[in-house]
Amino acid sequence: MKMLISAISQAILLLAAALVVGFGFNALSRNGINPFKMPVRVPVAADSLSAETGGIKVIDIAAAKRLVDSGGCIIDARRKADYDEGHIPGSILLDYYDMGNYLDQVLPLLSKEQEIMIYCSEPSCDDSELLARQLYSLGFKKLLLFKGGFAEWSGAGLPVEKDAQ
Repeated sequence: MKMLISAISQAILLLAAALVVGFGFNALSRNGINPFKMPVRVPVAADSLSAETGGIKVIDIAAAKRLVDSGGCIIDARRKADYDEGHIPGSILLDYYDMGNYLDQVLPLLSKEQEIMIYCSEPSCDDSELLARQLYSLGFKKLLLFKGGFAEWSGAGLPVEKDAQ
């Protein structure tokens, strides 16, 4: 019985230490999250959104191509290694999972008045939507979500840029 109580005590102590280290790291990290922050409700639509409400509009490859061809603002939400291997021409890297290291560089390039298209790897990738929701909470209301992502873009034979290493 003594060994069981000792094992339970050690497990509780280990759990408490892990929680302290985890919350401490999160608090000091540039990419830390606020566990008490309420999620922002963002309107997401596959058709047009009114200019007054703003939100995230899901677009298809034709609309994405028109925006790229017109020199619109494009954000790649993937990791740097994926971006370096190939990305939609003119896109800006803003890795959703490393936002703390990119926001200071990218935010000055964005305008709250212009449409911003965000994409990631493929339709099953949620990074672009998560990033769009984060940008919405920062006051960007004209957000376009290209769910097909880089896989659909490159699969259609559309132009791709690569970063020279």
